[in-house]
Amino acid sequence: MKALLSLRSGVLAGAIAFGLSATGASAAQISLVNGGFETGDLTGWTTIGAVSASPSTTVTTYNSVVWTVNAAGGFMGQMISSGAAASTIESTLGLAAGTLNALNTNPSGGNLTNGSALYQSFAGLAGDTISFWWNYVATDYVPFNDPAFAMLIGPATDVGVLASIHGLGVAVGTSGNSGWTSETFTLTQDGTYTLAFVTTNDKDTVLNSYLHIDNAAGTCQPNCPPINGVPEPASLALLGLGLAGLAGLRRRKMK
Repeated sequence: MKALLSLRSGVLAGAIAFGLSATGASAAQISLVNGGFETGDLTGWTTIGAVSASPSTTVTTYNSVVWTVNAAGGFMGQMISSGAAASTIESTLGLAAGTLNALNTNPSGGNLTNGSALYQSFAGLAGDTISFWWNYVATDYVPFNDPAFAMLIGPATDVGVLASIHGLGVAVGTSGNSGWTSETFTLTQDGTYTLAFVTTNDKDTVLNSYLHIDNAAGTCQPNCPPINGVPEPASLALLGLGLAGLAGLRRRKMK
């Protein structure tokens, strides 16, 4: 079944940020309140768990790898996978129980425990687009998975895996960094939507995953992977959710 919304990844995004791309003459440019977090706080956003506006983040993994992730401007949104049960995040966002864990395709078997969420609602029309940049850092190791998600919730709902340790999305591996990557949602129905981001822990509640959100590409050191994962663009799982439940799952495999 065709996905209800289109989430485009990686190679599209050199010049795409929140509200900077339109799919046609009638398509609007969606602009979120404080989309780049340049107020220095979370004005316009609602949060669950450990979420903040940060100018930069130094993330130290379990094996002492140190990643420094910097915002594109003064600030970016930062989410750490602690603070709320995964089931609480699903119910708060209006997702069916088990929606996120269904996309936690851990080859070693897994179960999402806790995490954090960042979200904002907006009104849009069919054909409108909304884009964002993201960076994911894992502090954990295989066999844990700790996936991060992006989703639109509304008249037509999509849930996609952005990154994980060894599952869907960009598989960063033990203590890995995704690099900065852009994604674009295209609305297929008029209505009010919620754009939400979630990052989680899998099988335990320690060694958190970090998800950073901005309206342009930031930087990271050392050895930050190429922007958008080029020449190996992210694989992305999209889950179209109808009123009756799961409607379909689409993968784009990593080259």
